[in-house]
Amino acid sequence: MKKLTPSFIAAAVTLSIYSQSSFADTEQKATSTNQCLVDVPKYNRPLVDGDINSLPIEVSSDSFQVNLPNQAIYSGNVSATQGNRLVNSDQITLDQTKNRNMLLRGNIFYEDPMIEMKGDQAEMDLDTNEIQIQNSQYHLVGRLGRGSADNVQFTNNRYIVLDNGSFTSCPVNNSSWNIEGSKIIYDNQEQLLEVWDAKFRLGKVPVLYLPYLQLPTGDKRRSGLLMPEFAYDSIGGFDISQPIYWNIAPNYDVTFTPRIIQHRGVQLQTEMRYLNYLGLGTVAFDWLQHDNLYSKNRTDTSKSGYSDNSYRWLFHWKNDELINYNWRFFVDATRVSDNQYITDLGSKYASETDGYLTQHYQIGYTNEYWDIGLNYKYFQALRNDIKDDLYRAVPQLNINYYNNDIDNLSIKSFSQISHFVSSGSNNPKAWRFHFEPTLDYTLMSSWASVTTEAGFMATHYNQDIPNVGQNAHLKENVNRFLPKFGIDGKMIFERNVNLFEGYTQTLEPRVKYLYIPYRDQSQINNYDSSLLQSDYIGLFRDQPYSGLDRIASSNKVATGLTTRFYDENKIEKFNLSIGQIYYFSKSRTGINGTGFSESDGTGSITWATDVFWRINENVITRSGIQYDEHLGEISLASAVVEYRQADNKLIQLSYRYANKNYINSISLSNNTTPYQQSISQIGIMGSWPLTDTVSAVGSVYYDIDNKQSTDSYVGLHYEDCCWGVSVQYGRKITDWDSSQKVSQYENKLSVNFELRGLTKNNNAVAKMLDFGLIPYKTAFEEDYGTN
Repeated sequence: MKKLTPSFIAAAVTLSIYSQSSFADTEQKATSTNQCLVDVPKYNRPLVDGDINSLPIEVSSDSFQVNLPNQAIYSGNVSATQGNRLVNSDQITLDQTKNRNMLLRGNIFYEDPMIEMKGDQAEMDLDTNEIQIQNSQYHLVGRLGRGSADNVQFTNNRYIVLDNGSFTSCPVNNSSWNIEGSKIIYDNQEQLLEVWDAKFRLGKVPVLYLPYLQLPTGDKRRSGLLMPEFAYDSIGGFDISQPIYWNIAPNYDVTFTPRIIQHRGVQLQTEMRYLNYLGLGTVAFDWLQHDNLYSKNRTDTSKSGYSDNSYRWLFHWKNDELINYNWRFFVDATRVSDNQYITDLGSKYASETDGYLTQHYQIGYTNEYWDIGLNYKYFQALRNDIKDDLYRAVPQLNINYYNNDIDNLSIKSFSQISHFVSSGSNNPKAWRFHFEPTLDYTLMSSWASVTTEAGFMATHYNQDIPNVGQNAHLKENVNRFLPKFGIDGKMIFERNVNLFEGYTQTLEPRVKYLYIPYRDQSQINNYDSSLLQSDYIGLFRDQPYSGLDRIASSNKVATGLTTRFYDENKIEKFNLSIGQIYYFSKSRTGINGTGFSESDGTGSITWATDVFWRINENVITRSGIQYDEHLGEISLASAVVEYRQADNKLIQLSYRYANKNYINSISLSNNTTPYQQSISQIGIMGSWPLTDTVSAVGSVYYDIDNKQSTDSYVGLHYEDCCWGVSVQYGRKITDWDSSQKVSQYENKLSVNFELRGLTKNNNAVAKMLDFGLIPYKTAFEEDYGTN
């Protein structure tokens, strides 16, 4: 591997100038672009439309000589214009004897909206719009791209042909890289450069020769090599990827990425994207035939949880299609060969923090009143301790009906038919039929609204119950009928703030009462319910549970108060929300030990508060606390303070806390290993330019209870108007060594290159911020921390 690496890197860096754009257009940042285009020529004369060749030639000079009948000679400071074309020279000879030729001698300067050229001698055919300049230097107008040649030929306002020429997209006085060739053809319409006998140089050092090279110079998609990526981690070793792009059609493309991982093997990553009249989607498939390191771990008796396969793969399909105005087809499916795949090999389609992967397929129908979806949901567990407890809905039919034709009155219903299965041999299977009609009556004004809701929930279970002790309490057929009634009122009061001139304050009280009687649900297995987070928004949910298997009785009132401050430009500067849930009677499901239990009392059970403060245009802070009387302590807390002056100038301090008892109470299964301690982490993340060309990024997340770092990285990004490089080093927890009772870490080094003007210039700093286990999420987003 060590012998192959240098030559591979040289070839990859050289050929990476084949880089292409994606479906979405990408632009360089305005400030960076303006700086890099300072010395780029601009066409400042008024544009002339129509057939330029039919326009007259206007010539001025110090002297003029006519050789009748076909020749005119202009000498001294000669300037000739025809439409958008301008040419200056010491001498210009107009010769009508052959195709209206124009001969130019000495200090030649040519300009049009596409190119600017200088040379010693030139010939121009006014009929074919072709010009040839010897010993020329050229520069593209309005964009990066320049060079020199023994002879430059410009044809049809489209093609530039260079003999013994060179090309670089570096600015003037910077030749960090360039391409030389015996013949170079630039196609302005296709934004394409073709080079014969190509030599790629870094500075003055040649690094590669190719008999033929084709590369793009703009945003048009074109087949070829993309920018390679180089990385190193302490487990896999050197990691080199070389994407190969295939532009099949304007609405179809494929990227093949061979990837060499030193201690694992060779992986092929494939991604196909499509866009048609039905919709758009992505299909990806990654394959590693033999993972040497995984096979070694699989035979290690001290390690468990490894599959029998030596080959490893990932499949991903994301599809969102509108078949016609009413029918739709949706897919979001990701599946891997083994539990360790995401941690070992990584993927942009899944996160290392995910406990399972979802395969969701849906075909749906929608019109003015109906929304019907037939779903197939399958979950692939990435943890063996929850594998047998995950239930899959195969299939699930959702039917929603809405009717708002009557003033202030809304009729809606929700129906669902679900079939639940799991891989656990002792787990029940079930068909569930649910029907939930609701009648809403709303009164609304500019400052208040009241919604009264009445309906019922009818559910029938047909459970296939294995004859084992753990299922003794379950019943094969169960009917559950629950009426519900609720009333939700909101008001908004507004006043001017005398203390702060120009500020407006609102006071927004909200009260919601909900009644659902108690029904014993101990005879029903839990297929899709878990306890939801009780943040401020969650206080006003009808149910503390997701799914339909656990519907807690409710005789409660949720109250909340929000105050907001707006400046004179109606920009929200501060808001504070605080609320609680008060139970008049115990909230019960008949199930002890999970979620709400029979021992839970009445009174104020849950409190939550959220705070937002825009200190100034660059500093924002957000925080939230949830207190759960079931636990008798804080269940969740988070806080973030962020300074952001620009995309590459930001510092974020954050803290997050999750109570271990709360985590265990909302886990998917009672059989999972419970958390032994709470999560209490503090973190700092930042990005800052050190100079005009160098930026630093980094983050550290520290576990206060364990007194150790959980995730950290640091990186430097260099970028000028010619090229750029990112170097990043990170360290993150990947596993727990139970024998030595210590965390296991993985160290990773990543290097990425880019060539300005030819490669796709993404925001490299933003990409580096997502390097760690915990990706960057800005506090400036409006929906931060509300779900």
